[in-house]
Amino acid sequence: MRSDAKKFGAVRRAALCAAALWLAALAQGCVQRSAPSGGETAARSQALLVQPTPAQPAHATPTPAVESPLPPPKGFVNDFANVIDDSTESLLEARLGHLKARANIEIGVVTVETTGGQNIDDFSLAVARGWGVGPPTSEEGGGLLLLFAVKDRKWRLQVSERLRADLPDDAANELAAVMMPSLRAGRYGEAAISYTDGLIKRFAERRGFSMKEDELTLQGLPEETPKPAEKPEAEERRKSAPRGKP
Repeated sequence: MRSDAKKFGAVRRAALCAAALWLAALAQGCVQRSAPSGGETAARSQALLVQPTPAQPAHATPTPAVESPLPPPKGFVNDFANVIDDSTESLLEARLGHLKARANIEIGVVTVETTGGQNIDDFSLAVARGWGVGPPTSEEGGGLLLLFAVKDRKWRLQVSERLRADLPDDAANELAAVMMPSLRAGRYGEAAISYTDGLIKRFAERRGFSMKEDELTLQGLPEETPKPAEKPEAEERRKSAPRGKP
């Protein structure tokens, strides 16, 4: 009886040891499988987030999420309210075109008669986003939209996030003070020129580019192009030509 009991005890202890070893090996195997699997999955997911897919390359411009309440723009200046004269509009177009070429900063100037009861901040933001004012996110620079609602007697400047550091709200309001007399007098083209001039000069100082040559050229544009002077030979022929009776 004692011999059988000893044998039974030995077998039991051996079975318990084997079971313990099996459980330990199984637990160790699960940890070794789950840890690297989870790490690889996380790394792969993050890699897919930062890498462009073939359908949307890195340089692609995202589709605007907001539909503009206005028709597509035809240039930097879109005078839907018809309050800016042709010469001033041409001057603005040339100046803002030089700014875009020099610093990749795009300023849009828009006039409307009214926003139709819509908050002008929401209205101008929808125009800026719907038109896609400014360069793609993969490029340096930024975009601004200056909108005047004539009958509402309101205006708004929308500034892209990439230009916020160069143009905080207090600086934008300070620069806007120079155009207030023109706005009160209803001279919207003059107001747009004075404000955009201040914005351009601030960006030039902050970002280290120059537009002096462009400004001198634009400010010197005559209202009417003078006729070219006659050559001496042509003038002599004109003087010697016989004149008819009055």
